[in-house]
Amino acid sequence: MTTTYYVKAQAAGQFAACSYFTDPTCNDPVEGTLLAVPPGTPCCTIAEGEGSELALLGATYKTIGHAPVMTDHNFCAATQGAVSVALPTSNVTKGVVLIFADRGSVSALYPSSDPEITNGDQSC
Repeated sequence: MTTTYYVKAQAAGQFAACSYFTDPTCNDPVEGTLLAVPPGTPCCTIAEGEGSELALLGATYKTIGHAPVMTDHNFCAATQGAVSVALPTSNVTKGVVLIFADRGSVSALYPSSDPEITNGDQSC
């Protein structure tokens, strides 16, 4: 099981249509939007996959079932086209919104649909 997933994104109106893969060349797709990592894994990395039309700028995330409060601990800026979503050692599922922009110059920001990352029950 991987701890790094790759995303290929393209603009779809005001949103980013995303597909997820387990390899950087985007040949091995993930079914659905549940990105599972082994229990105890400290983070899950999501990186731009080959052929992504949009640039990954960052991610905002929140543990499912917790209070609807956002802080600076719920955002991660992308570094060299990748973001790492921190996970506690306990089993959790986090909702994630990836933030993309056009390559070259930003004309719009495109949020992704809501993939989830889990380090617990893989049948979520």
